[in-house]
Amino acid sequence: MSQFDATARRLRIADATARNLVQPAGSRIGPRRQQEIQLMLIHSGSLTLRLDGGAPRHVSAGEICLLLPGHTEEIRFDEHLDTGETLVRGRMENSTAQMRVWLESLRPTRTLSSALTYLAREAVTTEQTRLTADGALVDALATAVLWRFIAEFRNLPAALPGSIEEARLFIHRHLEQPITLTDIAQAASVTPAHLVRMFRTHMDTTPVRYLWDRRISLGVELLTSTGLPVGSIAVRCGFKTSFHFSRKVKETTGLSPSELRTSTARG
Repeated sequence: MSQFDATARRLRIADATARNLVQPAGSRIGPRRQQEIQLMLIHSGSLTLRLDGGAPRHVSAGEICLLLPGHTEEIRFDEHLDTGETLVRGRMENSTAQMRVWLESLRPTRTLSSALTYLAREAVTTEQTRLTADGALVDALATAVLWRFIAEFRNLPAALPGSIEEARLFIHRHLEQPITLTDIAQAASVTPAHLVRMFRTHMDTTPVRYLWDRRISLGVELLTSTGLPVGSIAVRCGFKTSFHFSRKVKETTGLSPSELRTSTARG
């Protein structure tokens, strides 16, 4: 029987939380007995993880680490740099014995994709803005992070080229900043022309268009899910002026920011 039958697909994270944390250089956690499922997205610095007294495993910036309940773990953070992480955690529900065996067989770390970064960021934003729907939305986003992690392991050969993932990750991390095609290409360790060709081949778009699409998507989300002023949202999304932001929102949705908010509130 497949690990991913109808019963296994009910796996979820309940009572979830999502936080951005900064672990001071040289700090430690444990040894402790893990009670929850945790996904640690490392953005800067690094950590060394030891599970059940086994060999230490290094987790670098740009990687995600899965911690499953029932294990004794010890974590030592970078001795010289503060470690920035997003921590998504909660109670694992509906885990079948077969699914648990499969999860235990996984390498607990992998490269952090832009999709995982985006989902985790949405979970954090949901908690920060208190739009949790009594916790249901955070649970759903945390569960999506877990299933994206699972899906990337199952479908690794079909994953996007590493350069595109590096570019997308850089874009998602720097939406507020005035980044250029050259900046994105440097983060992906390729030339700008090569990166454009790769995006057109694999994503039917360009890096710069992808950047602006993500900025607009974030802007629309903040308009419809927060009470932040339009000018503040424009800055958060990397627009120099609220006029430019409003024009792009109108082009994308057919509504001005105020009209979009009104229509969403009525809905």
